[in-house]
Amino acid sequence: MGTRLRVVLLIGSVIIALVAVGIALAYAKRDRHPDTVVVPGIRSGGLLFAFDRLRSSGLRVAIPSTIHFYPTSSPLVMGQMPRGGTRAKWGSVVSLRLIGGSIGSPAGPTKLPVYRVPDFSGKPLADAVAWTKGKTVYWAADLPPLAPSSAKHLLDAYVVRSQRPTAGSEVKLWTRIRNGVRLTPLILETTPR
Repeated sequence: MGTRLRVVLLIGSVIIALVAVGIALAYAKRDRHPDTVVVPGIRSGGLLFAFDRLRSSGLRVAIPSTIHFYPTSSPLVMGQMPRGGTRAKWGSVVSLRLIGGSIGSPAGPTKLPVYRVPDFSGKPLADAVAWTKGKTVYWAADLPPLAPSSAKHLLDAYVVRSQRPTAGSEVKLWTRIRNGVRLTPLILETTPR
């Protein structure tokens, strides 16, 4: 085999390798999601479930008005736009119309533990909520309107602006009053991220 033939074969091999690498890179960079998705129907479901379901379908979520959020009674989805069952582009915005639930007295022991409240200012709402897990205490927050969000979970879309009781204070589930009890939640004022 002559030198000229070896050079031609070498150049041909390099060109084939470059084309193969180019094709592989084109597929590697290509988005791994469909162009459109079917919008899940989440009417009458709870807000946390609805947010997670829409996000896992590749859609962003917008909440156009302030909601009063109590974990003892999560807001329910009364409507959505676009409607469930329709097709939408991946990453499209679904706006939710919500109705608040009613708050009831949480059940609990008569002798209540007391907790020292950390400083949640400037931290994700999810951090404050995680702190309440496993404790005999609950939290409440007004969640202001949320522009189209790409947060994976609803509580990650908000940041704590202020809190009651303040950091370093003590909180317990309720205090006894003359004719029953007064609930004492950790009140979190939030702002969208």
